[in-house]
Amino acid sequence: MNKIRVIFCIGLLFTVINNTSAQSRYNLIFEPDFGMNFGAENIAAAHYLWRSFDNHYIPTQLLKKDIEGKKLWNRAYRLGKLFMIDYPMTFVLPSIQHERFGHGSRTIEFGGKIDQVKISLPPPFQATFPGIYWISPNLETEQEDLIKSIGGSEANIILSNILRKNILLDDELDYHNALLYLYSNNDLSGYSAFAANIGGSDLARYENVINNYYGNNNLKLGKIQLYGVLSILSDPINYYSFNSIFNGYIWNGNKKSKIHLIPISENLKYLPKFNFILTPYGPELKLQNYFKHNEKLYNLSFGFSDGTFANSWRLSAEAWNLKLNNKFSFNFSTQLWNQPNIDYYVDDQLRNAAGLGGAFIVNTNYDFYTKENILGLTIQLGHKSKGFAIGERLDEGLIIRGGLSFRIKE
Repeated sequence: MNKIRVIFCIGLLFTVINNTSAQSRYNLIFEPDFGMNFGAENIAAAHYLWRSFDNHYIPTQLLKKDIEGKKLWNRAYRLGKLFMIDYPMTFVLPSIQHERFGHGSRTIEFGGKIDQVKISLPPPFQATFPGIYWISPNLETEQEDLIKSIGGSEANIILSNILRKNILLDDELDYHNALLYLYSNNDLSGYSAFAANIGGSDLARYENVINNYYGNNNLKLGKIQLYGVLSILSDPINYYSFNSIFNGYIWNGNKKSKIHLIPISENLKYLPKFNFILTPYGPELKLQNYFKHNEKLYNLSFGFSDGTFANSWRLSAEAWNLKLNNKFSFNFSTQLWNQPNIDYYVDDQLRNAAGLGGAFIVNTNYDFYTKENILGLTIQLGHKSKGFAIGERLDEGLIIRGGLSFRIKE
């Protein structure tokens, strides 16, 4: 079973066919090891349920009659509601993903145990911050320690990838999603840009352990801070998110705002994104290229090490909403990489991953209810070789995920 990862997912799928031609899907899933994908999918789904309830039942205007100061009072009401309800909720959900399903899932994968998870409200509601305490196994390599340290931000990369995919498929940005995207997408980049030097932080530990492993002091927190700033500034959806929250929702009372991709032709549009990740062999810089062709979405990306330590590269390609007919649609994800040596334990046996590797996953969606709302099944089949890939186990094995997803008409 160590080479076979079986994930059983359970949930509900509702996909709307309406004038917006929405194509996004959200999943409520179950998996035995409660890993990063489990957390990301369920948190995105729970947040979407709250968003749907809010958009249906909580008004955007406190005053509807034409009276003096109406716009000012309604803007103050929306700002207050955002601060008192949306802000705390959007802080807590990525915190759970970061701590329990990030650090926690990597801890369990490497044979450790979770001792305690602390989730708090954001300032000024509470003065404490989220955290996790774990018990490490008797046998652990330095690279396993590194992977656990970066696991929290790694988990929120998965959450932000789900949100970004759905935003681009829908061609619009709900302010709820905008707020959650800013938190999850900028977990690592914001942490790097503004909190890297905090003593005892994940990044400070990462810097110390990886420099010790490679026997030099080549990685400086200043370099990670620079990557964080560049990642924030070079993501177009960060700007769309701020516009959706402050101009769209607070100022004008619009729950959703349109997003615009760079037109290449009448039916083909493009959006780039630069970011970086931390790996057990150093920082990896990544350029993502999103292409929207009618209702289909593609992502071609290239990642490479920044030269601090060992050399590495990664090529990946993804496609969503490839329809066979009105019942079947497919998503594809594939990666090919070349990585330096990574040592890790499986059942107290030392193993290593090095060189060329990859992963390939096919996701099949079957919609068996296709009226105003769509109810369907989804199954994901694939295989991964040994090596580091965001959100997947370090060891090789078969990937099987299946279940249901949902979307509710708004």
